[in-house]
Amino acid sequence: MLEHPPTRGTPPPPWWSPLDASAATLVLRAFLGVTFVFAGLDKLANPDFFRATAPGSIQEQLQAALRTSPVPALVRPAVHAPVLFGVVIALAEVAVGLGTALGLWSRVAAVGGMVLSLTFFLTVSFNTWPYFYGSDIVFVFAWTPFVLAAPSRWSLDAAIERATRQRLSPDASESADVSRRVLLRKGGVAAVVAAMGLFIAAMTALVGRALGSSRATTVTPVLGEGSTTATSGTAARGGGTTVPSTPKGTSVGPAADVPLGGAAQFTDPATRQPAFAIQLTAGDFTALSAVCTHEGCIVEFVQSDDTLQCPCHGSVYDAHTGQVLKGPAPSPLPRIEIAEGSDGNLYVDD
Repeated sequence: MLEHPPTRGTPPPPWWSPLDASAATLVLRAFLGVTFVFAGLDKLANPDFFRATAPGSIQEQLQAALRTSPVPALVRPAVHAPVLFGVVIALAEVAVGLGTALGLWSRVAAVGGMVLSLTFFLTVSFNTWPYFYGSDIVFVFAWTPFVLAAPSRWSLDAAIERATRQRLSPDASESADVSRRVLLRKGGVAAVVAAMGLFIAAMTALVGRALGSSRATTVTPVLGEGSTTATSGTAARGGGTTVPSTPKGTSVGPAADVPLGGAAQFTDPATRQPAFAIQLTAGDFTALSAVCTHEGCIVEFVQSDDTLQCPCHGSVYDAHTGQVLKGPAPSPLPRIEIAEGSDGNLYVDD
């Protein structure tokens, strides 16, 4: 049965009527666009992101990815030029976000967003378990509608094409001249948007460096390097039981280098990864891995509340046990067997 077209004066469909596909993805498109612009500008505005000695810096995150990524060959080149890599990633995120939010070169922007998300997944969050705790894999699939579908009619791409066709004669509407003109106009608009994006990025970086300062952190002593904040050997061991002979395992440094109520860092001989020797009560030593179980960043010891905190994504662990106090870390920090020998050194299993 044929349907009659709506006549003049027909009321519009109710707001709960099904939306067309291009309108239905507007919220997701806006979220992806804003999120990627924010992610890029946040990196540029944070002076600590490019400072090698700052917790959570690009250098630290790349080293963490090198340890945990299933494809370390993708990470190794970036480790040699971390600041350049960080700037390129930040600008790429801004470009992808602007293109997605405005609907300009929308398929190209979506492919770029998918590539970035897949790169983050393979180098940063691949070992997150369960997998849905890591956001990168979710972003990979969130980009698929915009990669597979034609540009939305609610986009600059569609607006430029409509305006171009209206300026040409009806006979030329299907000619190759249309595609050429659309391409040139999209290129011109993209150049303007890119210039604006670079200006905003540069101003964000300048303001961030003018207003921001490296946050104060407690310098954690390293075993064997003679910390000036360490308590004396007698005080450090006064409340504990000293093993009367040399324990089995590898010596990682003097017990006196571990401050009472604090921690000292060492390299776990079994894994060659950073770890903490912690002395919360005199003579009672605990050793925990310093590698966050979420995405492999190096955690920091926070003396004020006896916790270990991840500077990358905010996970918090109990320094007594390594148990997770706050996610997104999915599992505790691995414990390492540690004992103090009669020679005053700490020994760990290897």
